[in-house]
Amino acid sequence: MLKKVFMAGVVFLFACTISAKGYCQGSVKELCASSAKEFQKINQLKGFMPDQLNDADYKTIQHAAEVMAANEGTRQSKFNVDANTMNISKLVQTHAGRIADRCKSDKVGLIEDVGHNFRFLFLSCRSCHQIYVTEAGVAP
Repeated sequence: MLKKVFMAGVVFLFACTISAKGYCQGSVKELCASSAKEFQKINQLKGFMPDQLNDADYKTIQHAAEVMAANEGTRQSKFNVDANTMNISKLVQTHAGRIADRCKSDKVGLIEDVGHNFRFLFLSCRSCHQIYVTEAGVAP
């Protein structure tokens, strides 16, 4: 009997661990850290000329933007966000989505469009971080 209870407990803990790791991120901070990594992937490729980038670079930009948009969707659905954060999150999803969609289409003007949306993506992320810093009482 004790063996069965022990095994059931082990199976239960294993299932909880797997579902917690695979189902969602643990906090908004983890989602932002994941998005920040993806943001840096795009940032590393933004200074190149179109002829210096290859298809793998465009796939990297597309994947990074898709991950950022998905993280914002997760943040909206899993965590309690206020109206300001919800609007900023929608902006991040919009600009990240435009970057991802643009990387799927033709290459003419792609760098300019990605750069334009990347700038607004940067501003959206920065404004969210400034709101949190202000609410935490760190900023004057």
